Amino acid sequence: MPNALTLFTLAISFLPTVVALNQATAQPSSRVPVAVDSSRQIDTTIHAHADSLAQGAVQSGDTLGKNGSATLDSTAIDTLGRMSTPSLVGTYDHSLEKSKVLTKNDLHWLGYQYLGGILESVPGTYVRDQNSVGQYNQLNIGGVDWRGIAITMDGRLLNDPASGIFNLFHFTTEYADRIEVITGPRAFIYALNSTGGAINLLTKNYNSNRPYTKVNYSETAYNAVYSDGTFSQNISRKLNFTFGFQHQGTDGRFPNSAHDAWNGRIKVRYNFSKDFNIILSEYHTSTSTQLNGGVNYMLAGPPSGITLYPPKIIKNLDASEKITRNDVDLSFVGTFLGDTANVSMLTVYYSHSIREYRDSEDPLQQSTNGVHIESDHITSWMGARFAQNFDTEFQQFNLGGNIELRQIEASPNLGHRRNVIGSVWAKEELLLSDRTTVAAFGRYDRYLKKSYAGIGGDAKAMLSDDLSVFAGASLSRRMPTYQELYWTDSTVTRSTPIKTEKHLQVEAGTQVKLSENSFVRASYFHRTIEDAIQIIPYQTQVASPFPTLEFTTQPKIIMNGFEVKLGVRFWVLYLEGVGTYLVQTSDGINTQLFPRAWANGGIYYWNTLFQNKLELKVGFRGRYQSSLWGAEFNPEVLAYVPNTTAALGQAGSGDFFIGAHIGDAYIQLIWGNLTSVQYYSTPFYPILERALRIGVSWEFLD
Repeated sequence: MPNALTLFTLAISFLPTVVALNQATAQPSSRVPVAVDSSRQIDTTIHAHADSLAQGAVQSGDTLGKNGSATLDSTAIDTLGRMSTPSLVGTYDHSLEKSKVLTKNDLHWLGYQYLGGILESVPGTYVRDQNSVGQYNQLNIGGVDWRGIAITMDGRLLNDPASGIFNLFHFTTEYADRIEVITGPRAFIYALNSTGGAINLLTKNYNSNRPYTKVNYSETAYNAVYSDGTFSQNISRKLNFTFGFQHQGTDGRFPNSAHDAWNGRIKVRYNFSKDFNIILSEYHTSTSTQLNGGVNYMLAGPPSGITLYPPKIIKNLDASEKITRNDVDLSFVGTFLGDTANVSMLTVYYSHSIREYRDSEDPLQQSTNGVHIESDHITSWMGARFAQNFDTEFQQFNLGGNIELRQIEASPNLGHRRNVIGSVWAKEELLLSDRTTVAAFGRYDRYLKKSYAGIGGDAKAMLSDDLSVFAGASLSRRMPTYQELYWTDSTVTRSTPIKTEKHLQVEAGTQVKLSENSFVRASYFHRTIEDAIQIIPYQTQVASPFPTLEFTTQPKIIMNGFEVKLGVRFWVLYLEGVGTYLVQTSDGINTQLFPRAWANGGIYYWNTLFQNKLELKVGFRGRYQSSLWGAEFNPEVLAYVPNTTAALGQAGSGDFFIGAHIGDAYIQLIWGNLTSVQYYSTPFYPILERALRIGVSWEFLD
């Protein structure tokens, strides 16, 4: 398979010819260059932003379907017929409601450090946070962990076949123009093993006749630095070239927790006609991360007594990993059905990843755990994905399919694996009236020579201009990963055959518009998982600094919970927040893997000043979680194992937040953990003490 550099070099070799042809046929024009990024032309009033962040507040006179969907996209359409790209290239669904979408304008006001920080603004989301840049923070949605959550980029899966997961620090958030977060009964249709949720990262398609540049920079304690740069320009009337980079790094708060990562991205987009585009892109990731496993609770004790972090209380001073990964996509995008809203997309893709895990004796002899591991895991996957939507006045139809060859090319723990998998999915949504929709959806998977199917349906009705109700149900499957089926070493075992999980999910809720820019959305959810693939502690005599584990199948796990999201504007004040209540039981006993309740939110002064030249958001935000036992992390296996050492008490912390928008610049100042409270948010990683973080994002033309 040719790598992206070869494909890119080939594409670039045609540029002089393309430029010459366009110059030869170009007509004189006095038109001002097309503005880069149509989403920059936004309403600068605070009310527009509050409404956008409301993520689904019912609007007076709104109808469902096309009129109720979020359609922001960075691709500008040149009215002279030069560069023209369909909107929302790679979307799950062109008719997604606003509550399922975060746009780039929303992200400027969230104060995040990485993708996980963004997703915490979604109700039902719980992140096992190791409180250090670059680490494997586990994303959970509604009680389903990262093995049942799909991360996709422009619709195609990013989860590594070996582990079935994706490190949220490895995606450049600046590359995302729109983030689609699908939870609930419908989530399973959009990707392999997305029963818990599907997260789609739509990348930006710029259109600028003038050179466009954007820079981002932030810095906080322990020399944790983030920098990102983007450049884009239309090389001709039909060709756009975009490239960017990101760097993340930290010296580490704890011994053996340093991180250094580089990401590079390239995208070339050629507009054959107003109906057909070709997009070639590569996304490169190179990381070096130390993995200490947190502190040893038996030596460290409660976090309130920890003021320094001497090597003796750290679980492992030796473990680390290096990852080198390339993702190459070649997409063909067209509008061939007579309507620009009906988009056809075929993507051919290739990914290759090398994970070099090391656990060698500390050269400074601060550690003598006697463990020596050098393991290289090489995986690759390639395939094709097709998606088509067909919308009319009375219905919205989506159809897609995927075929993929995935390989474990080398791994001392997984051996050599080579399999072809495939899937087909569809959704039909009927617009029964301006206020009522019903939908049916399904998915078929061919996975490891077995067939699986899932079905579901949902409905939504607007009872008035200010009140809507929704409900849905689905029956789906989560297939076991290579890790769960085949991983072998002296610290991992299996006591029962690993089966395919069966998920039954039900959801019902309501959304109320309190005023023009205020809303409350609440829902109840239930999930029953049969043949649940569980990770449980395993006692062994083998020396290991990390928790040993067993993959097993539990007959049934049941989850019941409530989710709430609100956004309330009063005068120049804005109150926002999300909260979740969850009870997860196995054999009638609470698993204690999650807090029963967790929430985050804030209250802000948010207004425009100086004749709309300054938009300012200033206030306090906080987070809370009730007590839990949680799970400890095993970095070698990339698995969280239920904690049996000590329970974590209820805890919370607060920040002071300033966000400002001046011209083409966004500036943030966050004073985190104001009271410097100490607690373990995840066993056993103390949260960061009081620290200041400063960030800036700035766009330039020419």
